[in-house]
Amino acid sequence: MIGDLPKKAAFKATRLTQTTFKIVEYNDIYSEHPFIYAKLFPALLLLLDTGCGGATNDPDVDLRQLRLFLETHPVDENSGEPLNKAGTKKYVVVCSHCHFDHILGVEQFSSDSLILASSHSPSFLSSKNIGKHSLCERLGILTPAYTPTLIDHLSYIAHVGVDTGMQVLHTPGHTPDELALWDETERMLYVGDTLYEWSPIIFPPQGSIVDWFASVDMLIRLVKRVQSMEPHGSLVKINSGHDTSMGDALNVLTASRSFINDVIGGKEKVKKKQEIQGVTIVYYERNDRRFSLRCPESLVEDARQKLHF
Repeated sequence: MIGDLPKKAAFKATRLTQTTFKIVEYNDIYSEHPFIYAKLFPALLLLLDTGCGGATNDPDVDLRQLRLFLETHPVDENSGEPLNKAGTKKYVVVCSHCHFDHILGVEQFSSDSLILASSHSPSFLSSKNIGKHSLCERLGILTPAYTPTLIDHLSYIAHVGVDTGMQVLHTPGHTPDELALWDETERMLYVGDTLYEWSPIIFPPQGSIVDWFASVDMLIRLVKRVQSMEPHGSLVKINSGHDTSMGDALNVLTASRSFINDVIGGKEKVKKKQEIQGVTIVYYERNDRRFSLRCPESLVEDARQKLHF
């Protein structure tokens, strides 16, 4: 994989902590701009999500493979060295969920790396359903070929003799297979597309706002418990699949929950409604635009009925 150093990459990497980097696919053709996270260990690189496969709007980009970027491209905040120079570290790839903008690079790792996904809903990730549920079929793009190892709620990730200390949390809501990672060592919470700021929180038809509340409440309890043990310690940080990184976890979690609660409770009014492929989609936005929601109207109605609003 090592050749002449490409001049321009579809990805940019910045350091979040001593061991963790955020990689942004900053100009993809889908306008998703996904956040990919890499945590470095001496013999292992843990990767959370793989982005849009390097599909970029920029014709001058000549490095479009995430794996090639990790193994060959210099990163200024890593002393000018690639994050996994010459591929000397093994990979474990964690899929926060199966939507296309998080898995289109996964095939680059499928032949020799451990790929993990939530065991919460195996049928959702089955070979007969993954094309639809990844949204690849809707977009008319090839669904990546990969076979994830399904991992249980509260499991810790270990690979090639490395105990990462990263705990998997099942967080269904955005999708049935959504998961989060909890890094107790660095007090970092990675929540995928469960929530973020300044862009719409999106639910597909297979999502559930009822499940989302349960998942967010679990994350809030976790953060409160951790911070109560060290009341004068550093705050837990939250990292999302888009837009939000290194935020105050408790603030982001509680504020987003409050917004969705106001939607279900009728305090937030519909800003826009449209029909897309026979599904009525509603859009809500808080006045300051920090939080917004786009989802099928049926999910809002289902939540109102089941949560007794």
